[in-house]
Amino acid sequence: MTTRPMFPGWVRGWHWMNAALFVTLAVTGFSLHFAGAGAAPVSFRLAVLTHNLAGALLALNYFVYVAILIFTGEWRQYAVRLHGIVGRLRVQAAYYLGGIARGEPHPFHATPERRFNPLQQLTYAATMFVGFPVLAITGLFMLFPETAPERVAGIGGVWPMAVLHTLLAYCFVAFLAMHVYLALTCSEPHSGLRAMITGGAIAEPNVGPTRVPEIDNHVLETD
Repeated sequence: MTTRPMFPGWVRGWHWMNAALFVTLAVTGFSLHFAGAGAAPVSFRLAVLTHNLAGALLALNYFVYVAILIFTGEWRQYAVRLHGIVGRLRVQAAYYLGGIARGEPHPFHATPERRFNPLQQLTYAATMFVGFPVLAITGLFMLFPETAPERVAGIGGVWPMAVLHTLLAYCFVAFLAMHVYLALTCSEPHSGLRAMITGGAIAEPNVGPTRVPEIDNHVLETD
């Protein structure tokens, strides 16, 4: 038997850096949003400086992550197989909605080459490659309002950018809460919170090279 980490060191380093920066952005963003109501946990000036710095570092962290994904081929982790996707999503959703509480086995077998179940793939892909870029761009428009569109939907361009940025921020906070919940309730030793710290070593049998027989040029696909 051989063991391999489910999460390479660079993934774990990026993950925890990303988490720390996002929590910083959430706290300082809350402080900026409610500065006038007296409910801000951080002073306005400190919140502005910290929020801008954390946002810049998060964007840099994101670009480094995407570059490594492309260089290593890890982008395939987010490649959704569309064949049979509806059925797989239904099974995964049923597990999250009830099976996890009843102690049922996870319906998806994770491997280092395919760590994400179908629901995670769709959610993470939308979050990482749609939600985050829009969040970053709207944040830049707020930081440099002179670059924002003059008019959006017939109104000043900065205000719609601010609304979209805030709504996306709330969506990301909800995503973080669900992410933490699932990490804490995960029963598999190769996933969850502990695995993101230790790497989540997974044991695999030592199998030598085998010859795959020809089957009349038909491709068998299982989901």
